[in-house]
Parts: sequence; structure tokens; C-alpha cells
Amino acid sequence: MKLAVTAWDLSSVEALQRIPDQAAKAEAMGFEGFWLPENHFAGPAALSAPLILLAAAAARTHTIDLGTTSLVLPIRHPVSVAEEVAMLDQIAQGRLILGLGRGFSEDLFDVFEVDPRQKRALFKQSLTRMLSIWAGDPIHQKDDRALYLSPRPHQSPYPRLWIAAFGPLALKQAAAFGCPYLASPMETFAELSQNLAQYRAALKAADQVQPEVVPVMRTIFITEDAALAAAVSEKLGQEGRRGSSQDHPDQPAFIVGSAKYVQDTLARYSEDLGVNYLIARGRIQGISEAQQIASHSTLITLFR
Repeated sequence: MKLAVTAWDLSSVEALQRIPDQAAKAEAMGFEGFWLPENHFAGPAALSAPLILLAAAAARTHTIDLGTTSLVLPIRHPVSVAEEVAMLDQIAQGRLILGLGRGFSEDLFDVFEVDPRQKRALFKQSLTRMLSIWAGDPIHQKDDRALYLSPRPHQSPYPRLWIAAFGPLALKQAAAFGCPYLASPMETFAELSQNLAQYRAALKAADQVQPEVVPVMRTIFITEDAALAAAVSEKLGQEGRRGSSQDHPDQPAFIVGSAKYVQDTLARYSEDLGVNYLIARGRIQGISEAQQIASHSTLITLFR
């Protein structure tokens, strides 16, 4: 199983300034991917421009993949996204994985003047145009003059694309493009199993090949301290992150417990669902950066 990690501190502007340091640390620890979310209007922790921060991370790293867990496509112009992504992929020398989503916040759609009822149609239109631009088709033609993207992405014909999805319509859309489906970190094991079955059926119906990568993102914390594990599980539960602890192993959305418990739980993901790429999510309130890094270090040792 490939192991990746999200930034573990997004709590302030100063933390965002340290994103390149976090990416370099993740690479040194042995992670194969470093991922950033997108969120808006969240106070000091808002991360509205993940591509800019990933460009900074690219300058500090050499081998680790750099990804967006869900760049919100319907609020952006497809030509701008195509240009920015191509430039970032060149800077990262082909290490970019572009995770795309439709968004869900009513405030976000209001501010960007997007009708949320049109988000799937806008997503489809935008991604279709971006694929055409990256493939070398004209961006614009007038009379005998044509405009083309330059530079093109480092990866040919375009960067690796994943699509964040949850409901049946979003799963069907991910399958129609033949892209890996990136599950919500809030999905329980049972929900993930059902959604993967729907997604795989939709791939078959769309005559698309099953992607080699089967990713999942999960909040993970490893500790041999049972009292600390219980406290973390309670905190995550209060935040609305349904999940698995050693006391409730039937609903794994977050995975908290001993190294053996986490290893056994992830083995179930691999054996039962075919998951082969894990994005470990941190940012647990009340857990220090040192504790999160220690947990991530233990995770690496379980699979290396």
C-alpha cells in the first residue's frame, strides 16, 4: 500500500507559511504523497489556493507526489485551471496528482455566484475542456489564428486526475471520466464498500477500465496509550468524524488505536476493498505536532 499524508498543521497563517517544511518532512519520513485540501472563509486556517502552496512545496521536495484532495472546479474558469495546473506540473516535474471536486458549501457557491444545481454540469463542462486543452487542442480560434496552451503539463497528456465523490451521481461522473474515485474521509467502511461497488458498476457501464489506484483518505492516530486513544476517539466523534476505535471497530472512518489495531484495520481495507493508496489525515485538535509526527512515523514503519 502506498502511503501519503495531508499537512498536519493548517491552524494559522504561520502554519500555512510552513507548508513547504511539512512537505519536506513528509518526504524525509518516507511518505510517497503530500496532499492539501481546499477550504474558504475558515478564518486563519482557510486554504483557498492549494496550487500556490503546492508550488512552494515543489521547490522544497524532490520525489514526493503533490496532490489536492479536492480542488473545487465549478467556481473556476477551466482555462485558468488548465494553465495553472500545467505550470505546477512542470515545476513539480510530473509529481502532481490533481484531485477535483464539485464543492458543497452554499456560502461558497453564493460568493462565487454559481448555481449549486448546476455544479455537476459545470464540473463536466470544465473538465472536458481542460482535457482538450491539455491534449493540445486549440484554446481559442478566430479567423485563421489559433491559441494553444503553453507550456503543456510535464505528464503526458495531462497530470493524474482523481475525482472526489460521495453520492451516486458523483460516483457515476467519476466513472464516466475513468478517474479514480477519492472517497470522503467521513465515509464509514460500509459506506465505502457500497460506493466502491456502485463506482465499479458505473465504470463497467461507461466502458471504462478500472484504474490501478484505489485510494482512501482516513484520519489516523496511532498510540499505545489506551486512555489517549479513547480521548482522541471521543474528540473526533464530537467533531462529527464517524470512525473506528478499538471499542467500535465496525464503523471505520477514522482509525485510532495501537499499531497492531491500525495495521489490522488497514489490511481489511486492502483485502476486502482493494485499497492500495492511503492518505493519512491528521489535524486532530488537542494533539501536538510532535504526537502527530510520531503517529505518522509509526505508520510508515508498519508498511516498510
